[in-house]
Amino acid sequence: MNVASAELEDVVRAIGRLAASTRPFAATLGPVGTFAPERPVVYLSVSGAARELGELHRGASAGPLAPPAARPPRPFVPHVTLSSAVDPPLVEACLAAFAGYGRETTFTHLHLLEQDTAAPERPWRTVASPALGGSAVRARGGRELELSLASHLDLATAAWARERWGEYARETYGASWRPDEPFAVLARARTGAPGDAGALLGVATGEVRGETCECERLIVAPDSRGEGVGSRLLDHVERYAAERGCRSVRLRTIDGGEAERFYAARGYVRGALLPRWRDGRDFVVMARDLAGRA
Repeated sequence: MNVASAELEDVVRAIGRLAASTRPFAATLGPVGTFAPERPVVYLSVSGAARELGELHRGASAGPLAPPAARPPRPFVPHVTLSSAVDPPLVEACLAAFAGYGRETTFTHLHLLEQDTAAPERPWRTVASPALGGSAVRARGGRELELSLASHLDLATAAWARERWGEYARETYGASWRPDEPFAVLARARTGAPGDAGALLGVATGEVRGETCECERLIVAPDSRGEGVGSRLLDHVERYAAERGCRSVRLRTIDGGEAERFYAARGYVRGALLPRWRDGRDFVVMARDLAGRA
């Protein structure tokens, strides 16, 4: 269902309450179906969780999530959309391509999405993602609390957290403190054609945190490794960090792995060892001094 931007905060609270009242549930995706010829939609049906889906549907049919009053009623068909704009002659081909498809999956969250209609690819981003069954009331210290679980903060709560963290940080670190500054560096194949962005070959992401730049991820497409893409991404991160006044770039990588050798060859020095940091594997903190890079 679509909701108005002006009702966003009410909707976030509504789906939070709805998620809290529903436990995670298993369902079957498939077989394939379509709403054609009325609508050019091809989808996977969702079955095996009629009670849970019915409760979610009823809960989403009131308040800010309710459909427009002027819209004619239509049956509730649980489904996962594969395409919402299939050319009529291709509908049968789509049905044939997915014939017999089926898989079991477990639903654990509700998601509120927002589409960036100004971007060329009109991407969707998650605004809120409360966990099913993720709310609990706990009484401690004389005050009753409702605790809820989500995959990340919704926009309004994230704004509140940034403001409170800023207040705390200024009190703790002084007037020179500045907020963390996320960054992303993209490497694409150069085509020379106007308006052609080229294939994505690698990405580096992280945050500038005061005088330290945290490089959190650096990944290169498998078929482009060994061609200098990673080195050029890292160099760009270092130059950006130096321009932002950072004294060093810091990162984490698997202890003794190929990536550690890659960073060591580029001037990064081992620091603290992080035992069993991820998936039972040891990681190491590495850093490079940026003196002279600005």
